[in-house]
Amino acid sequence: MKPAFPLYKGQIFSFDFLIACSIFILILAVLIGHIGYNTMQLNELKEKHELTRTGYKLSEIFFMEGYPKDWNSSNVKIIGLQTNNRIDWNKLKELENFGYQKSLVLLGLNYDYNLTIGNYSFGKNPENASSAFRINRVGILNSSVVPIQVIIFKL
Repeated sequence: MKPAFPLYKGQIFSFDFLIACSIFILILAVLIGHIGYNTMQLNELKEKHELTRTGYKLSEIFFMEGYPKDWNSSNVKIIGLQTNNRIDWNKLKELENFGYQKSLVLLGLNYDYNLTIGNYSFGKNPENASSAFRINRVGILNSSVVPIQVIIFKL
């Protein structure tokens, strides 16, 4: 008895099969490359969002009193630089007295930062940053309106 479909030996290695495999591998390579590229873009977007969120969080210290209200380096729980709706120069100097590393811990930051209030600046220099986010705000220091610049960055 003859089979319904004749079997041809060696047909699996035909030219058509090689072309189909080549096309499949090419499409697979393009998809893997595209997924890798999209993942990279998503990670960059996530980092940018995290920098933005952290920058706005840090800039809020100029508009809250902190805890306790008259904090100093020995009793501070939450840093805030405002007293009576104005930036308190004494609190600003007290922040500087902590030192940069302790201020990072107290502020709960995972990124480096630089604060500039008028002509006064505190923090690291963002010159060699791989990514950075800048926020410009306005506050009152010593009865004068001063520009506030907060830069959050990753080295």
